[in-house]
Amino acid sequence: MNKKFDITEETYMGYGFKRQELTDFFHSKGKHVDFGVPPMSFEDSSDFDGALTLNDALAEVESLKSRVRDLEALLPILLGEYRNDDPLLLAIQIRNKDWLDYDPDNDRATRGNQAAIIHDLEKRGFPKRQAEAIELVACPIKRG
Repeated sequence: MNKKFDITEETYMGYGFKRQELTDFFHSKGKHVDFGVPPMSFEDSSDFDGALTLNDALAEVESLKSRVRDLEALLPILLGEYRNDDPLLLAIQIRNKDWLDYDPDNDRATRGNQAAIIHDLEKRGFPKRQAEAIELVACPIKRG
């Protein structure tokens, strides 16, 4: 049989034997047979919508690699590369942490706490003016 040839239920039923039929046949002849493999079942494959070929898988890998490159190109370069206290990196981290649950319909209760963010940055050693600037960059909304 060709390795590229897929064994389908139709092929199996046309050329194969059901394990139980063979077991019953040998048992009727007084012989014990252990096939060492579980019986084939085609019921489990009914939800499978098609075979995945190696070329399909490789094309998907290349597509995903391309998508990763595109997404990496959107990121700012050199974040935290030369400074542990990179202000842009801190602003991104603050936005990702303190603004994660922001809901514009429930603005006051869910917005990041401006005073707490500035206070935290000052505790990290930033002057008040720089802490306010980092907080301003981290803030995704216009304050009135």
